[in-house]
Amino acid sequence: MAFSEKIKNEVKKKAAFRCCRCQNIGIDIHHIIPEKDGGLDAIDNAAPLCQNCHDQFGDNPLKRKEIKQMRDWWYEVCEKKYAGEDLTVLNAINSKLENIEHGQEGIGELKEILKSISGQMIDSISATTASSTASAIVNSAAAVQLGPQVYSNLYCSNCNTRIGLLVGTDVCPNCKTRIN
Repeated sequence: MAFSEKIKNEVKKKAAFRCCRCQNIGIDIHHIIPEKDGGLDAIDNAAPLCQNCHDQFGDNPLKRKEIKQMRDWWYEVCEKKYAGEDLTVLNAINSKLENIEHGQEGIGELKEILKSISGQMIDSISATTASSTASAIVNSAAAVQLGPQVYSNLYCSNCNTRIGLLVGTDVCPNCKTRIN
């Protein structure tokens, strides 16, 4: 069986629609203890993970305790950070990403949502927020593949290393984790 829609929505909202490990948007709800190992479809067994983190940690019994700790910590962070805020936009982004991953729709609507958000950020820049807003926009820029095994602006979610240019490999030079 799978998690009910009610549980999935509750977990997504508690996690601000972000992965509890790397905080990327575009999450699915995964079983901490897999169903094949007797894991229940209950909220205590649910973790918000992006596909990369799920692939890396999801079926590793040695990581279950760590996933639960990361989930609980991330819930606390989100509760403080997003208390009382409307998470409608994050929900819309996550839904679009889920649909794109499952081949159910194109990327056009997601681009429009993201353009609107970035436009709002740019419009809100003042003399006191210019530095932090510009840094946030630059740091959030997506990685770009420039050619075969040539990447710019990569971010390793395993060790939190930002890599400006990576040539000849798709492995983080710091922790040796595959980034692509």
